[in-house]
Amino acid sequence: MGRFWLLAVVAAVSMVVFGASSGSIYPNSFEKPSIASLKALKATTGKPFSAGYVFVDGRYIAPPYTVQRYGTVIRINNIQVTSEIIPWNEFAKTQSGAVASKSEVAAEIPAESAPEPEPVAEPEVEEEAFDDSDASLDDLFDDEPAQKKKPAVKKRTLRRAPKPKKPSVVVTYSFDGDFKHTPATVKLLKKINDERTRIDMALRKGGYFFFGSGYRTISGNLSTAKHVFPSLISAMKENSDLDSFNNALRLSGLSYLPIALMEDLYKSRNMTRIMLERRLKADKEAKEWANLLNGGL
Repeated sequence: MGRFWLLAVVAAVSMVVFGASSGSIYPNSFEKPSIASLKALKATTGKPFSAGYVFVDGRYIAPPYTVQRYGTVIRINNIQVTSEIIPWNEFAKTQSGAVASKSEVAAEIPAESAPEPEPVAEPEVEEEAFDDSDASLDDLFDDEPAQKKKPAVKKRTLRRAPKPKKPSVVVTYSFDGDFKHTPATVKLLKKINDERTRIDMALRKGGYFFFGSGYRTISGNLSTAKHVFPSLISAMKENSDLDSFNNALRLSGLSYLPIALMEDLYKSRNMTRIMLERRLKADKEAKEWANLLNGGL
């Protein structure tokens, strides 16, 4: 019984480390595309390849990679990595007989912008009457008599509370019948496919992408990766708390990474570091073999 349990654990760990490309163990943090877009826009699937590096919500995804356009979003290995490139609403309003409906969305006021209570007005300071009898004879006959000093009067300054934002109006479009492609929809679809192609080609050239729903996508080429990954692995290995981890990344020149991305990388640092180290080692050995073979020809 213990032996079978041990084998099950080893198999599970192996699946996490080596089978991450399936995407089944990773939750989807992005808002899913509409069912209508999935039905109307046939998916575009590229061919698998093993170059490049993909991170989703701080987790490293092992190759091979297949970059897909799924409705209005992009997926890699069946893991959604973007929000809608172009909202489905833009497609819907191009359809014949499309009907617009308006709805109000309450404006959210950030905590730092919330109105503060107005401060209590400070009392004005009354000026004291000047008594001439206290002046000396020297002052009366002096060429430059002493100036009468008046106590400073404090001015009241009231902080104005920010004006409440008006709710925004959202317009959505709906239509009856089947979706039909028009020159306008073909143009919109091309923009999404172009983004899929851009990501695909960048990865094939050895580039990397950090995707996440809570921050902008960070990407770089193979030359940049030679600096980013060693610094990232070192920070993951040497720091056991979030603050020191973030500081280590900043000191290594990665201060441009969003705070939310740093937090994601910290949460998954142990598994990501192991997988990334193995990947870099394998890439190095493959390059050495390629150089050896090319030199022998």
